[in-house]
Amino acid sequence: MSDKCSCCNHPDEHRLERKDRGTTLLLDPVSTTIIKKRKMGRDYLLRVKAYADYDPGQFFQLTVLGFGEAPISIASYSKEHIDFIINPIGTVTKEAVRKKPGETLLLRGPYGYGYPMHYFRNNRLLLIGGGCGVAPLKGVMEYVAQHREHYRDVHCFYGYRNPKESLFTKEFDRWEKDGTFTFHYAFSDVKDDFKGPKGFVTTYIEASGLDNRDTAALICGPPPMMLAVITSLEKLGFNDDQIWISHERHMKCATGMCGHCMIEGKYTCKDGPVFRWDWIKKSHG
Repeated sequence: MSDKCSCCNHPDEHRLERKDRGTTLLLDPVSTTIIKKRKMGRDYLLRVKAYADYDPGQFFQLTVLGFGEAPISIASYSKEHIDFIINPIGTVTKEAVRKKPGETLLLRGPYGYGYPMHYFRNNRLLLIGGGCGVAPLKGVMEYVAQHREHYRDVHCFYGYRNPKESLFTKEFDRWEKDGTFTFHYAFSDVKDDFKGPKGFVTTYIEASGLDNRDTAALICGPPPMMLAVITSLEKLGFNDDQIWISHERHMKCATGMCGHCMIEGKYTCKDGPVFRWDWIKKSHG
């Protein structure tokens, strides 16, 4: 396995290295204050006033006292706050979204490995997300926006069931207007008379005419969606080592002790959640 992908533009100083994050890891929960709460479709954005040394694609263990903890991906890149998109489907997440600005949450982390943004410098990026899988890619977008001179064109392909479930519409509209990113949307569960783009993101990816030259594809979404996207990228000539996925297999302890999230001998919580596709492809048959 090479640490330099086959078709992307990577100078030697951008070699792929995954280093131990060492003392940046906060093993003990830290109290943080909620400074913003916003409803987004079925989900909620919770912003806490906190800063930690993290990479886009990493996650924190979010604790609600008396109810437990849950792994939540980071949806921002800032030195002043951390954003989370929370789907209230479990005990911890339901209690978390009941909280109001001024109340506190406990965090420990960051955990895992995110997208190696230094490795993608001087390349075009395809950001491909489905549903709440767009949230971790928002952190990638904020990172790129802050270091725009290091990246070529960025094309975002985002799919939702319907427009009401879209995330970060205000922020994305602003970025599209100022030319920071190009957006392509697809809505899979809409009425026949819907005037917007219907179907799945795979249709729009294949129709884009984009090739794999000096390009990396970053994907986050439900597993069936990611596999379909990979098939579409292969049709466009992408190689396995140009494709990066955020594999959110069921995680619990965040330290690799419980073994719930093992893939191909790797732990999602420790070795991921972001993997290059050639590292774990065999586990998908």
